[in-house]
Amino acid sequence: MNMRKVVGMPLIAIAVFILEGVSSMLFSQSFFGEQRFFIPHFLIVMLVLMATFYSRNVTLIYAFVLGMVFDIYYTGILGIYFAIFPLVVYLTDKFMKVLQNNIILVGLVVVFNVILTECLVYGFYVLIGGTDMALATFVDRRLWTTILLNLAFFFGCVFPIQRFSIEIKEK
Repeated sequence: MNMRKVVGMPLIAIAVFILEGVSSMLFSQSFFGEQRFFIPHFLIVMLVLMATFYSRNVTLIYAFVLGMVFDIYYTGILGIYFAIFPLVVYLTDKFMKVLQNNIILVGLVVVFNVILTECLVYGFYVLIGGTDMALATFVDRRLWTTILLNLAFFFGCVFPIQRFSIEIKEK
């Protein structure tokens, strides 16, 4: 049995989970004198990379587990990310069957999935009355900055995760 496969990927998932929580505390303060929100969705980026370079079925299991743990730990409502994370993996798998597997297209899939996640979460909170933020304010103060933060994370981790995923997939 390959120990890197058994231990490596769960450790990466746990590290990204913790990094997302720490980053959300770091980026919760206002920057540039305005109230802008930088929301890290590093787990989304990791799941897109796993779905692209690793195995869809294993990534779906990670998506369900991480979604449940994310909902329990970070949100007060069970089920939002539990549904969104597997949806992201499924859509990524379908996109990558049609698109070529290169860094630019994977980056565009990451951007699409971050936008989808943010819009679904925003829509859900508007639906239940958890926020009264207008759509224009949401796009201006939260969506664009969130896309930039997660794209920067993508470019920082795409090659190590790609290399690690391909190594353990081949063994």
